[in-house]
Amino acid sequence: QRQQLSGNGNIDMVAAVGQRWGQLRGVGILRNAAGVPILTADGLYTPVNNVDFGSSLPDYTGGVQSAMTVFKNFVININVDYSVGGKYFSLSDFYGNATGNFKNSAGLNDKGVPVREAVSNGGGIHSVGVDATGKVVDVYVEPRYWFEKNGLLGSNIAETSIRDLTFVKLRELSIGYKLPVERLGIGKYLTSAVFSVVSRNPWLIYVKQKGFDPSELTNASGENGQLPGTRSLGVNLKLGF
Repeated sequence: QRQQLSGNGNIDMVAAVGQRWGQLRGVGILRNAAGVPILTADGLYTPVNNVDFGSSLPDYTGGVQSAMTVFKNFVININVDYSVGGKYFSLSDFYGNATGNFKNSAGLNDKGVPVREAVSNGGGIHSVGVDATGKVVDVYVEPRYWFEKNGLLGSNIAETSIRDLTFVKLRELSIGYKLPVERLGIGKYLTSAVFSVVSRNPWLIYVKQKGFDPSELTNASGENGQLPGTRSLGVNLKLGF
């Protein structure tokens, strides 16, 4: 039994008996027993419905926060968090590939020829697999046809846009200075004053699959065509009375 928890038209997040909560389910790539993709005669993937790609829940999460004082008057605060395991679906990746806006649809193929060149001129995406009888299929496919027919305007395969949720991120860094309130002649008004420069989300230290920031997801099942994450830089004045 399954209960659908959410979805965006390309992927569903479901709760299924005997499986981990938050399974991402959608159209996948049909493969043989050895895991080799089964292709059509023109080199496209064969779709298969209702494939579970893994849970949207990470295996574990955590963080480290540290505050230290150096040279007596400087205060440094560091906040790092991380997530290990888990999957998410990227709608931007799904649409970006199908519309030719992502680098996967450009660049050079394994012959060193631009993939957007005609196949007759050495271009195209190299597609290798087997057909339904087990015979090897080894062809080059025009990239627009490949991405459109495997994705948005064809088989609607979500598997190629499933990404790993693992990341390590410097969430906040601040460097402050303890102002000498007595020497400034304001000791009778304040017991302390710390002026800090604060940066939030300054550095995505590690991400298992580059291209997106999994720490900034806004949808339960993943990245839903959202705007990129932002960094901020500001100042803070903390006064003690």
